[in-house]
Amino acid sequence: LEPHMLFNTLANLRVLVTLDPPRAQAMLDHLIRYLRATLGASHATLHPLATEFALLGDYLALMALRMGPRLQVQLDLPDALRQHPVPPLLLQPLVENSIRHGLEPQVAGGRITVQASLQAGQLLLAVRDTGVGLAEAAAPLPATTPPATPADGSHYGTRHVADRLATLYGQRASFQLRPAPDADGGTLAEVRLPLDTPTPA
Repeated sequence: LEPHMLFNTLANLRVLVTLDPPRAQAMLDHLIRYLRATLGASHATLHPLATEFALLGDYLALMALRMGPRLQVQLDLPDALRQHPVPPLLLQPLVENSIRHGLEPQVAGGRITVQASLQAGQLLLAVRDTGVGLAEAAAPLPATTPPATPADGSHYGTRHVADRLATLYGQRASFQLRPAPDADGGTLAEVRLPLDTPTPA
């Protein structure tokens, strides 16, 4: 949990308490669920994909408080995959990156789509945004080879995802960050996981 995100959320809630109490109550509910789930996830190795998506829903609802109509969200989780175990908060840094580096710098904002699917015998988790995009195409990143860290530390989130995948899955998982392949522009982050429950690599 980034401190500036928490401070911004509380500052916005302070205003809403006076201007729109029902909306403030709803946002407080999202914040409480988000904080509770974040603390719980720190003690777990795996949790259901449905829990991961619910946590993202609460986080994105809080981001919508700040961005308003500039943020559009689509979460796509098939029923058949809801109970599949995944590392807690695996997608969180990818969604945070989409907002911070993709949508917030863009005046019009944009859309974030988070999707789970089966592809070639693996679980594919994709985070797609229509933000400003990457400066240049990024090569596929195996789980055991985190991206290089620039001086400004802007790739901390992606490096963290790669490190966790390497620990849990070794070479059986992969992570790729690249420009989105369609006309809307933006960035596509893809995580591929084996379908069996991981054991430490």
